[in-house]
Amino acid sequence: MAKYRREVMSQRLVVNYVEDLKPPIEYAKKITKNDVTFIDGYFTSPHALLFPESMPGPVGRAHFRAFLPEKKMGPICIHLAGTGDHSYFRREWLLVEDMLKDGIGSIIIQNPFYGDRKPPQQFRSSLENVSDLFVMGAAIIAETNYLFSWAAGLGYGPFAISGVSMGGFMAQLSGSNAHRPTVIVPILSWTTSSPSYTDGAIAPAIQWQNLQAQLEDQHYLDKIKQIPDVDWLDRMHEMTSENGDLPARNMMRILMDYFVSLENYPVPIAPNLAHIFLADQDMYVLRNGGTKSYQEVWPGCHVEMMENVGHVTAYLTKHQVWRRKIGQLLREL
Repeated sequence: MAKYRREVMSQRLVVNYVEDLKPPIEYAKKITKNDVTFIDGYFTSPHALLFPESMPGPVGRAHFRAFLPEKKMGPICIHLAGTGDHSYFRREWLLVEDMLKDGIGSIIIQNPFYGDRKPPQQFRSSLENVSDLFVMGAAIIAETNYLFSWAAGLGYGPFAISGVSMGGFMAQLSGSNAHRPTVIVPILSWTTSSPSYTDGAIAPAIQWQNLQAQLEDQHYLDKIKQIPDVDWLDRMHEMTSENGDLPARNMMRILMDYFVSLENYPVPIAPNLAHIFLADQDMYVLRNGGTKSYQEVWPGCHVEMMENVGHVTAYLTKHQVWRRKIGQLLREL
């Protein structure tokens, strides 16, 4: 996985693999009503074809729902799920329906490890392994870009991708690997998720003692040492000696930055089409710890700070603002 991030995802080569694999897309349902074609579909995730051991059983089947205007094969936006969003309902109700009124189609996809893709032993949204989060991101990059190619083959375009919170992180990673100018609208996200998982509101939900026990297991340490071209353990020890924090927490910082930080991914083909929404009182997605700003990692992008709102209040009250911006940027393409 570390090699794949370094040699494929970080080099904007995911689409090359996706186009070679071309898993067939199946329709569980397809109906046309009020000039909109509704599709419930699924396909084997390209990432599951590459790494089947990391996406066993239902995790490897990508489920999506598409809303495609029939009168004019115009723009399409993919909306990615945030933390805890196991269904299509919230995105369909808050985003899809109003965008259809403006002639913009939508595709909503289930995250790996969520909804129909949840492993039977997993409890709700609590991923069993830290690595599952990285698998989720890698898989979503492949799946969203595959769906862009599928929609383009049907005659639709141009394209946008968006998401809130965790969905925003996934949207920006997916957009970094797009091979065409793409509108990218991450909402309540940041350039890396490491501060959120180590210092933010989600940190108490992580089983730090279990992770620390792994780092004290020599067999586990030997496996990390066998990963080529990484210095994770050395950096963990160095950080621990400097900040006195739990080694597991420092290892989480290292892994999150390695797999999720935008510093390790390509700048989008058209960064001027990226519009980022932040909340000035967000205590869930943190923007600290010396992490780089969006302007530093994506020169030319636009950042809009939503004032007097936190993470939850912005999610509940700002959908109309986000929809308008996505539509505006798509019309500029």
